[in-house]
Amino acid sequence: MRIGRCLPPAAAPVTFWDIFYGLQGLCRGKSELDRFKNELREYSGSQYCFLVSSGKAALTVILQALKEISPDRDEVLIPAFCCYSVPSAIIRAGLKVRLCDVAPGSFDFDYHQLPAIIAKRKERLLCVVPVHLFGIPADIGRIRGMIDDGNIFIVEDAAQAMGGEYRGKKLGTCCDVGFFSLGRGKALTTIEGGIILTQRADIAERIESAVSGLRDYALLDLVKLAFYALALSVLLKPALFWLPKGLPFLRLGDTIYDTNFKMRKMSALQAGFARGWEKKLRRLKRIRSENVRGLLIRIGIRPPWAENDVLPDLLRFPLIINSTGRKETILRMSEKAGMGIACSYPDSIDRIPELKSYFDSHHFPAAKENASKLVTLPVHPYLTVKDMDKIADLLLHAE
Repeated sequence: MRIGRCLPPAAAPVTFWDIFYGLQGLCRGKSELDRFKNELREYSGSQYCFLVSSGKAALTVILQALKEISPDRDEVLIPAFCCYSVPSAIIRAGLKVRLCDVAPGSFDFDYHQLPAIIAKRKERLLCVVPVHLFGIPADIGRIRGMIDDGNIFIVEDAAQAMGGEYRGKKLGTCCDVGFFSLGRGKALTTIEGGIILTQRADIAERIESAVSGLRDYALLDLVKLAFYALALSVLLKPALFWLPKGLPFLRLGDTIYDTNFKMRKMSALQAGFARGWEKKLRRLKRIRSENVRGLLIRIGIRPPWAENDVLPDLLRFPLIINSTGRKETILRMSEKAGMGIACSYPDSIDRIPELKSYFDSHHFPAAKENASKLVTLPVHPYLTVKDMDKIADLLLHAE
């Protein structure tokens, strides 16, 4: 285990002021939650906003609401390479996971395959879920053009993309309904939390009913959350991150498929953590953008998502390594140097043990290729110019 300076793979800094505002928010109660919701509605241009305990909880609530609207439909189509939280929420909602492979070298649907899959599953398909993985926008317009059935919803997974845009419109607001995650390491954090946005009254009515049925955080949960925020404010800093990283029971960096996650209403404590969130979101976005450009210059390559002059607002810098052997070398060297280079998701969705039997006769080679060759580079505010130089040197000399 490395003892010394160690970069987190992803991080949204938590300050003592955030904790202070969180405690203030707890004292204010419902008015703090109303403030946060009103600010989100104004920012997004969405008429309806709901606050829950996580991105997984947000997606689960959305899917339950859509199922009420279309009770005869029970399938949800997602990319075969994405966060494991997506299929876990689908299963938690009592629905079935359907997969489309990603385009080779990308994280978006393979649009050569997608129309045929939609046509084949048309009678059972409840919704399609484009995922803005790492903050890279999925091609929402193309997906819209492929769905000519008004009974198939589009649910926008902007869990990793708060603050990003697609053709001048804010991600999370481009489809029938969208959601964000406010977990540790996201573009904006309230330690844990989720946001749901929609313009559709029929969807909002059912989401409101579902959210009203969720439990509030218990007092002990709030105390734990406050202490967790305090710990993160100290231990996320590179000088100390080696400590929580070295504790195996914390399982930092592990990708876990778990359908038994808690579903709660967001608390006033979390809404308080978000005080001044728009200014913070802009500042963190600017810093990550500068770091992405710095890494691109130093590495000297142009990934597919960097082909245009306008770069996406990345949460992490995804990089496909040309061989699995070189990938393992890079990860080993990074671990030794504390550079925060990390694996992404360990396998494609069809290879999750709990889901594997549903996809035995199907193959998703591009998703599997991503899982075997992808690493992510840190771009968060703790990254320094010296760190970028070291990361570039590491990538250059890894064999």
